[in-house]
Amino acid sequence: MDEFKQIQQQWAKWLRNPQTEQPPANADSTRLKVYNRLVRNNIESFIERGFPVLAKVLTASQWQTLMQSFIAQHQAESPLFANIGYEFVCFLEQYTANAEIRQAYPNFMYQLACYERMELEAYHSESLCVPAETAKPEQSFWQVNPSLQWRDFNYPVHAISADNHPTTELPQPLFIAVYRVDEIDTNQQFSSAVKFMQLNPVTMLLIDLLQRQPGMSIADMATALSEQLPQYSAQQLEQGLFTTIPDLYQRAMLFPFAN
Repeated sequence: MDEFKQIQQQWAKWLRNPQTEQPPANADSTRLKVYNRLVRNNIESFIERGFPVLAKVLTASQWQTLMQSFIAQHQAESPLFANIGYEFVCFLEQYTANAEIRQAYPNFMYQLACYERMELEAYHSESLCVPAETAKPEQSFWQVNPSLQWRDFNYPVHAISADNHPTTELPQPLFIAVYRVDEIDTNQQFSSAVKFMQLNPVTMLLIDLLQRQPGMSIADMATALSEQLPQYSAQQLEQGLFTTIPDLYQRAMLFPFAN
């Protein structure tokens, strides 16, 4: 077993850095090249499909250097190809912590990757995200769409494209929610769409509250939010929620609570 592990480690070292590491002993060089190409192409293909905007905003040289750095340096916790996107974001968080590395890439690279990963995770959420047909805000208890994720960004990541590269941070953090909406039409055909919405600070606090404590009424939410927003009374917040909750419900960001 020790010898087998040594062989595995030798293969892994060579695959990570074929230019600097010795190839496995007694292995045909042609087959090694084919194997190396297949492994790298698979990894790069998974990442490019999961982060299409990032792949477009980087130059070919930046992209290839990034792929090589990921393969050579990252110690993945999962062996599954389905988790490569998550591993890639974890890698970028550490990779871009280096000031010298950051200067070689767009300053928004890590946050753009986080946003694209949110879209993918929302799309592949295992929960059914079909909104209820009718609900009365004042008579209902509420929960967040189970696919919804949100976070703050220092760049307008939702607007970045091959032709739009922000160069400076926003003066205030931007809160963005990403979620999936499922629909079943009259012919029982199923479809899904990933959507996003920019949140103001109060709506962000509301979403965060309901994710931590699902099943709250509007009165419950107003009382809880008044503790975080002492500049508003519970009555003021309740009045505002009677406008906000129906809007978020219509957008399928909130669902009536189901035990």
